[in-house]
Amino acid sequence: MKLKVLIVEDNLIIQMFIEHIITNVGDTHVRTADNGEDALSIAEHYMPNVVLLDIGLSGGINGIETAAILKEKYNIPFVYITGNSDYSTLENAKKTEPLHILKKPIDEHELNREFEIIRQKLMESKLESSE
Repeated sequence: MKLKVLIVEDNLIIQMFIEHIITNVGDTHVRTADNGEDALSIAEHYMPNVVLLDIGLSGGINGIETAAILKEKYNIPFVYITGNSDYSTLENAKKTEPLHILKKPIDEHELNREFEIIRQKLMESKLESSE
C-alpha cells in the first residue's frame, strides 16, 4: 500500500530531513508545505493518508489550527512535530487528538517506528472496510 504523506514544516532543513527518512521507510509518496494555508490546499486535492505538521507554523494559521481543520473537514490523521514543549501548547495540541507528538530534534528511529505503526493501522483499517 502506497502511503501518501503531507509534511507541513516551515524549516526547510527539517522538512527535507523528514522527507528523506520517510521515503526510505517504504512505498511512500510525499508532498510538502511550509504553512497552514498551503497545507489545507494541498490536502484538499492530494488527500494524504497522514499529515506530519509543525505546531508552530508561521503564517496566518498555526499547526494546531491547521490540524483541527484537516481533521474536521477531511478526517485526515496527523502527527505533530514540535520544538515547543511548554505545557499549555502541548495541552492545546492534545485536544485535537493527534496520532502522536514527535519532539524536535527528530529521532530517525522514532520516526521510522511511527511510520510502521501508521502503515499497519491504515492496512488494518482498509481490511476492515473491505469486509
